[in-house]
Amino acid sequence: MKKISYLVLAVVVMSIISCSTADQKVPQMAADFCNCFSKMERDLSGSTKNIVAKASEAADPEKSLQNAVLAMNEEDQVAIATEMESFSEIDDENSEIGKCIKNVEKKYDNAYTFNQDKFAQKVIKELESKQGCGFTASLLKLGLKMEKNSKK
Repeated sequence: MKKISYLVLAVVVMSIISCSTADQKVPQMAADFCNCFSKMERDLSGSTKNIVAKASEAADPEKSLQNAVLAMNEEDQVAIATEMESFSEIDDENSEIGKCIKNVEKKYDNAYTFNQDKFAQKVIKELESKQGCGFTASLLKLGLKMEKNSKK
C-alpha cells in the first residue's frame, strides 16, 4: 500500500514540476511560434489581418469571418480569398510554415501540462505582449475557438 502512495506522490510531484517547466517555456515558445508566422503576416493585407483579429474575438468566429467577407465588394472578396488560401500552408507539413510549426512542437514536446487550454491562454497572452506577434495570437485564438465550437 505504501508503494502505491509513494508512486502517487511521485506522479503528483512530477506533474507539478512538469507544469512549472512548461510555464517557464511560454515566452520562448511564443517567440518561436511568432517567428513561424512572421512571413505570412508580412504577406497579408491589413484587411485580412483585421478580419482574423475580429473573428478571433467573436463568439462565433466562422460567422464573423463569413459576415466580414460578405460585407465586401466582389473585388475585395477575391483578394481576401486569395490571401486566406495561404492559411492552408499551416496544415501542410511540407510547407515552410508547416515545417516551422512542427519543429517548434518537437522542441517543446517535453513541456507537459495538464490543462492545455490554460497553457494555450498563457501562450496567447505572451504573444499579445510581444511586438509583432499580435497576428499569431489572433490565429491561435481563432483556431482554439473554432476547435471548441466544432466540438459543441
